[in-house]
Amino acid sequence: MARTIAKRELAKMIAATIGDDKALEAVSSACAGAGFTGENLSWEEALAVLGRIAETPGVVGITARFAKSRMHLKLS
Repeated sequence: MARTIAKRELAKMIAATIGDDKALEAVSSACAGAGFTGENLSWEEALAVLGRIAETPGVVGITARFAKSRMHLKLS
């Protein structure tokens, strides 16, 4: 069975550093840009979303890169 993660849970992975509102905004924006419209994402989609956010300069991008690394570890 494919693993999924809710968009809100994905946002929580970066919220501790950038705050809940900014994290949810970043995830929502990245999902819209990638064409992901559902409330849940496959892990591959979640990694793609974090990859899009990771391209953001500054703390937001750095936080997304760390979150993406943590997701890769969970997949192994």
